[in-house]
Amino acid sequence: METKKREWHGTHHSWSYHPQAFRWSGEMIGGINLLPIATAMRAWMQQKGDLFLMPSQEAPDKSGFTNPYTESGVTLSLIASRVINHSHAYAHGAEPSHDEVDSEIERLRIYNEILLYSARLCEVAIKQLLYCTQIPKSRYGRMALGQLLESKCPTCKRENGKEPHLVSLVGTLAHPYHLCLEFEHCTMDHMDIVNKLRNSHAAHSGVQTLNIRTSEISRSQLLKESRDILSGFV
Repeated sequence: METKKREWHGTHHSWSYHPQAFRWSGEMIGGINLLPIATAMRAWMQQKGDLFLMPSQEAPDKSGFTNPYTESGVTLSLIASRVINHSHAYAHGAEPSHDEVDSEIERLRIYNEILLYSARLCEVAIKQLLYCTQIPKSRYGRMALGQLLESKCPTCKRENGKEPHLVSLVGTLAHPYHLCLEFEHCTMDHMDIVNKLRNSHAAHSGVQTLNIRTSEISRSQLLKESRDILSGFV
């Protein structure tokens, strides 16, 4: 029986840019206070571009980056690229010394690393954008990916006896550009899967159990699972 797809109904709030959306050189704008990390990751996975390294550190008043999520995003994208490369290499040829048990353990380890870094990279890319707005950091700083997609309105939560409505910070970002549906549907199609898998497998104790079979079958499953997860980036 086909499961009905989850619909998202978080409302969108208005917002404006904060001065910290820009890098400043004195009183002049020196550039945007972020790097297109997700765009670069997509291009890298399609073998059409390179990932960013963090630019040399400059003082905040000399056009230096001050967005705390930019450096984290650069680091996570570079780590994720190593995990992806290792996944591809292992799926196409296991270590000669690995037996069936070793291969299955390695499949589980790589699989969960891909889940974890995929979700974390999406989170930091969204938060890097939110930092450039007047939405306070206290509103999103501790949120995981699923909460960024849909969370209870904090104002309603403080009012006794009132059922909070749901807010989508992802849709909120796209709202001024009239791209709410395009942005959210794309995100929900792919990132919700990553988030649910991360919660059920990587972040909690309910990690997958070993399923001992031939090394070839374990590596074939790793290749399929990796492609399913990473398709959300391309």
